[in-house]
Amino acid sequence: MPLKRPPPNHEHASFIALGVLTIVVLGLVSLMPVSWQEAFAYQRYDFSYWQLLTAGLVHENVSHLMLNLVAVAVITVLINRSAPPTILAVYLLLGTIGATGAEHLLSKPPALDFVVVETRGLSGGLHGLLVGGLLALARRGDQWAVWLVIAVTLKVGSEAALGQPIIASGTVENVAVMAHLGGTLVILLAEGLQRWVDPECGAEGL
Repeated sequence: MPLKRPPPNHEHASFIALGVLTIVVLGLVSLMPVSWQEAFAYQRYDFSYWQLLTAGLVHENVSHLMLNLVAVAVITVLINRSAPPTILAVYLLLGTIGATGAEHLLSKPPALDFVVVETRGLSGGLHGLLVGGLLALARRGDQWAVWLVIAVTLKVGSEAALGQPIIASGTVENVAVMAHLGGTLVILLAEGLQRWVDPECGAEGL
């Protein structure tokens, strides 16, 4: 079945305001006392369900934060107007939950050679936002977006299988490869489930 597309001149509202808000929130959280930030981070041995979301708000260090702020800006520009801002926000939230959940379930033997006891950062959620936005662009007829989704999926799958990143940024000691996998897969699964439940759904996604 061909992907449905919006009318030729249809254009969604800009996501830039929400992208800027995300950057501001991350910056403000980085100014919080260290003890508060530690409470936000995912803690394997002191786990609370709200950490599924809050882990994405805190970062290991300034370099880690700056890398994700740049990623937010780049992804926002890349997928802007691909879908309604609320849908893109849902992609980010779901991706963040999926990322932290994957860390909890997979970041330990046998998947890894070590146990991850704490996780911080929005990179997993950003993988979900990127893939969701790209799928929305693909539904609008941008075939390059399909190839980029395939590339991202192969990247996170390979890194999860290897247990380490293909290219390390150097901002953190252990890159959360399972978080990247989880953030990506949760959006792919959500989109696939929606198509299965409602094959006639339009181009909005979710």
